Amino acid sequence: MNQEAENLTDRISNWPELASLIEYFSYFAGYPWLFRGATDARHKLIPKIGRETARASKQNPDTKERERVPYRINDERAVFSMFKQQARAHLSTPPQSDLEWLAIAQHFGLPTRLLDWTDSLLVAAWFAVENGGADKIDSAIFVTKGVRSIEMEHEGEVLNFADPCSYRPPHINPRITTQGSVFVICPRPTEELALPFLRQITIDHSAQFTIKKRLNACGINRRHLFPDLGGLSDHLAWMYKNDWLAGYRTDLAKTSSPGETPDEVTE
Repeated sequence: MNQEAENLTDRISNWPELASLIEYFSYFAGYPWLFRGATDARHKLIPKIGRETARASKQNPDTKERERVPYRINDERAVFSMFKQQARAHLSTPPQSDLEWLAIAQHFGLPTRLLDWTDSLLVAAWFAVENGGADKIDSAIFVTKGVRSIEMEHEGEVLNFADPCSYRPPHINPRITTQGSVFVICPRPTEELALPFLRQITIDHSAQFTIKKRLNACGINRRHLFPDLGGLSDHLAWMYKNDWLAGYRTDLAKTSSPGETPDEVTE
């Protein structure tokens, strides 16, 4: 085994190579690793609030051309303020700080300057192969370490950090717990996140279905990562689609042989 933590493979083409990566990070378990899975290897580390697609296009009154509404810090503050004002009715326990509010907002889909990461390689791998290779697009796992962390009880302004910071939110939602959620605050939301250490591990699209199937065998699936009725239903629909219903058929009859659903089948 290579004895340097910085020397990572840059591509995975099958499950054994991912298994070797698990062994690798287990060997270097003393490092503060963070992982992020992306279904498209071309994905840029730009938070949702700063992406061009987060805003609509409007006609410029002078040029008559349609242009994207630009990111503005005042707009970010405004939508965050609106969320804090209007979300209280839907929360049994209101967040105790703006960081908690920001985490909840990110979790429920509001555009924020947070990027979702996890401290679990397997969770990141699942998010990377979630589509099972159906799109014929290589996916990726991003890896970093040593990102400065901030206290969970941080009470200060959350939109003026000068450098990237990692934030481990309190487990105020089951998904945060099961996904090992860690958020990285991006100080310049329209720019790609710059980190001192960053690696990208590409996953070949031809291996994604097999890897997703193996992760399910390890208990990493949508039912586990989204512990609600939606996650359960999505997971069971996937099991039904692939005819993996053994043990639940009332007639106990085998309707397919173990090899009838080949690993090459895509979503």
